[in-house]
Amino acid sequence: MMNLSPKAMRSIAEALEFRIAAYQNQLDSEELSEDEASDLTNDSMFLESLLQDLRKALAVPVAQVF
Repeated sequence: MMNLSPKAMRSIAEALEFRIAAYQNQLDSEELSEDEASDLTNDSMFLESLLQDLRKALAVPVAQVF
């Protein structure tokens, strides 16, 4: 497991939010086959799960090291 700084985790969370929004836009605006829509939905749900985990990790206080 990697130890990521809070700044790195916030950057990753922002990237996940961007990707999730892009998937949602694709689902909303394009005519997709059932398989394509299913794949995008599954990918989006996976990224949402990762995002929730990152947010939980960010909510845990981190001891300052001086």
